[in-house]
Amino acid sequence: MKLLKLIHTIKYLKFVQLSYRLHYLLLKPKTKQTVFNIQLRNCSKSWENKIAKPISMLSPTQFLFLNHLGQLNTAEDWNTPQQEKLWLYNLHYFDDLNAKNTIERKHWHNDLIHKWIDENPYSSGNAWEPYPNSLRIVNWVKWSLQGNTLNEVQLQSLALQAEHLSKTVEWHILANHLFANAKALIFAGLYFDTMESKKWLNLGLKIYKKEIDEQVLADGANFELTPMYHAIFLEDLLDIYQLIAVCYSANDLIDVSHLKNKIIKMLEWLKHLSHPDGEISFFNDAAFGIASTYENLRNYAENLEINVALTDMTDVSLTNSGYIAVQREAYKFIMDVAEVGPSYQPGHAHADTLSFELSIGDSRFIVNSGISQYGLGAERLYQRGTSAHNTVEIDQQNSSEIWSGFRVARRVSPKLNTIHYNDNKIIDFSSSYKSLTGVTHTRSVVFQENRILLKDNLCGTFKSAISYIHFHPDVKIKKESNHDFVCELNGHIIDIQIKGEVETIFKDGYWNPEFGKSISNKCLKINLLSNTYEISISCRDTDF
Repeated sequence: MKLLKLIHTIKYLKFVQLSYRLHYLLLKPKTKQTVFNIQLRNCSKSWENKIAKPISMLSPTQFLFLNHLGQLNTAEDWNTPQQEKLWLYNLHYFDDLNAKNTIERKHWHNDLIHKWIDENPYSSGNAWEPYPNSLRIVNWVKWSLQGNTLNEVQLQSLALQAEHLSKTVEWHILANHLFANAKALIFAGLYFDTMESKKWLNLGLKIYKKEIDEQVLADGANFELTPMYHAIFLEDLLDIYQLIAVCYSANDLIDVSHLKNKIIKMLEWLKHLSHPDGEISFFNDAAFGIASTYENLRNYAENLEINVALTDMTDVSLTNSGYIAVQREAYKFIMDVAEVGPSYQPGHAHADTLSFELSIGDSRFIVNSGISQYGLGAERLYQRGTSAHNTVEIDQQNSSEIWSGFRVARRVSPKLNTIHYNDNKIIDFSSSYKSLTGVTHTRSVVFQENRILLKDNLCGTFKSAISYIHFHPDVKIKKESNHDFVCELNGHIIDIQIKGEVETIFKDGYWNPEFGKSISNKCLKINLLSNTYEISISCRDTDF
């Protein structure tokens, strides 16, 4: 079984991923060059932090990442096994250089850069892995372009980081990692003005020009289909625009109008995949506090004088990415009818097919469980699994075969069967997929002004089927009967009525809105005793 799972995982990979994994494993590429010619390119305008990151450096030795405090006292702390890998990555990113009130910590930052150089010799440890290397290069360049002087030692280190990155591009991973590499090479390539920097710039631009069309779908979605990584990618595009078009006035390097169009389409998609509270929805790997919000990203674009003339449509079927968003005065509903994507790099995918989220007014009501961690443990597997989402789990199996921390073997292929509109409003739709065991799950949804009717139908042979409804921690629920529930959320009263042969039970669970943060909530388990049932969700309020 393990061999089959591995085969079903590997068969989706591109040849370049396999070949470079072997290449890096055997050769471990490094540069022999340790001294660089330092010449900086003249820039026409200083860098402006349009979106300041949260403060993470609390003192010269204390850092807060992923809701976890840690210390940096010795050289060993850069790679200590006492911290999770992702926490250590954040330590090496240097995001605090471009965080709020950065000027107040200028001396801390300068000392931290020197400390990093002294305690992270080339090329061992987390420091030199290509992803943290990429983010750190960008942060150092941004910091310098704001008027902070990098001395000769720091500039030599920055050049070495860029040269090393050019030899360790993540062709074996691709997707968002590859684009982060490209962004860093563009930043370093424009910042310096040397023979080496021209090579970095050309490599970065080559990757950028190929990946921007592959990674941004026609409906504006980033192809990893997670709102969090979508927002990160969108900010990357805005940063590249500011660097090339504003700081260096180098519009001849790329098609600037093409980049603008991608930014506008991505903003449109993110608007639809955000809730009325202004934050992202939780599909696939998504959590608060990592990426910027729609509003901040839109303001960034407008500050760059990008004309963001978005449509006023509230109801959309985003056919390329596979999401449906419906909004009324009383609620906003978002549902996943998406493929696992991209096929060759589904590391951030969840088994959340046909799951949905629902806000009542401005408050989240029904929520997918989110993520609180990466890694290889049981909690990571649960958070990626079907039962952590608002959909039906058939025969105690995940809809797609997620395994390890970032792997997917067999996948399902959902489709939108029908959809009907009235005056640009979606009034109903039907979607379905065939499970890995051959059962077809069809989910149909009808939208009224204050009411949603959801019907699930299973066609095929199955032993068990459980529909999960996860409630936001703020929701208070009263069970009137096996089929009737009354919910209260921030002054709103919501009735839930179930029709069909079912058994219902509440279980305690957790909502995971941020890394390192889990909040107790309630989950309604609906055990299907036949092949179909219906849920009515209605708001008693008429004023919102």
